Amino acid sequence: MENYRKWEDVPENLKTKTQLKALKRKPVGEPKAMKIGYRGKKYPLYDINETQVVKQRQTDISALEMTIHNIAESLYIINKLAKKSRDTKKINYFDRNYGVVNRAKTRQLKLYALKDAVLRKLLDENKAEMIGYHTQNEKKLLLIQLEDYTFHLPAEQGQTKCLKHLGEIAIISAAATGKVTLKYNEAVKLLETFLQKD
Repeated sequence: MENYRKWEDVPENLKTKTQLKALKRKPVGEPKAMKIGYRGKKYPLYDINETQVVKQRQTDISALEMTIHNIAESLYIINKLAKKSRDTKKINYFDRNYGVVNRAKTRQLKLYALKDAVLRKLLDENKAEMIGYHTQNEKKLLLIQLEDYTFHLPAEQGQTKCLKHLGEIAIISAAATGKVTLKYNEAVKLLETFLQKD
């Protein structure tokens, strides 16, 4: 197997997996060569002629009703996955897997932003109940109830004045505690659709 040290020496038809992903392709054969990178790191190179197009997943939620139950279940799914991303980020940081850390952090922030936006809209529309607030590492977190599910939402300035303090809480586990019927992609699409509705 041939090794290349400079990118300008790599033939045009040879690509790394990252380069293929940008072209929406994936390898079907074995690597044809190696690109030797910084500190001797090896990057397998694949022949673009031995790849296939990656099919883009389309999530169809037309059969799902925009019910409070489905919204609550969707929030539960993305909340647990955000917590898994939080844990993945922490574990990989100590192992110095910084690429994994960055991806986990991006996913965590994206999911929490979606959850928070949906909860604020539900509160504005009087479809969710604010029960009180918890404190966690000096942060105030509103406790929101939606059907049988509860969620935390960072409190805004002055939002806790008339609410009952429910005590200090520890970091909440990412382990699933209930059964769900929706898939992750359906949950995200349903919540994004809910936010777009007037």
